[in-house]
Amino acid sequence: MNISFRFLIFTIFLSLGFITSCNDDITPTEEEKPSVNDTKNIASTETSSTDDSTKTTEPPPLYSSDEIDKIDPEDLSRQIKEIGEKIEELEKESSKHFEEYDKLAEFQKKILEDIKVKKMIMRSKIVGSEEEKKAKKDFEDEKKYGREKLQILKEKNIVLYKITRSIREAKNKKEELEKKREDFLMKQKNKENKKIKKIN
Repeated sequence: MNISFRFLIFTIFLSLGFITSCNDDITPTEEEKPSVNDTKNIASTETSSTDDSTKTTEPPPLYSSDEIDKIDPEDLSRQIKEIGEKIEELEKESSKHFEEYDKLAEFQKKILEDIKVKKMIMRSKIVGSEEEKKAKKDFEDEKKYGREKLQILKEKNIVLYKITRSIREAKNKKEELEKKREDFLMKQKNKENKKIKKIN
């Protein structure tokens, strides 16, 4: 599953849990509640690798001969280094925000439980009594508090989504630059081989 959607799905579950807890007719069951552990791996980003030993032929270059000739290898290496550092910074930021998201999600689950308890207390009071009015006010106050905290959780979800997307885009750019360097080095190697052949 795409890691960005795992944030979204978990936040939706908490939102639904909030709605059903506030509803007088429906209460969520323990089985319906998502586990925060399901999102533990979200701060880490996906990586892929290929086994060079399985390649039988070199892949064709992505760039034309003219484009490769214009490459400044030092500038290209600098770009690769800079984008690698950017990825490291983004991943650290992602990890920090996920820890905050994790705490917010746990706190939101506690609020849902508190709402359920206050609703049960409200229902246990005699309709129209002062006790029922007080219990109803406590219930409404807890719902308002829950909405505020849920909004913060949703905003954190958006931040994490943007960071995850930035990491993916940066990694794609880094792979593109590394391929460009490979093509440059391959062309240089071919030139050297041709020179050697002429000499021999």
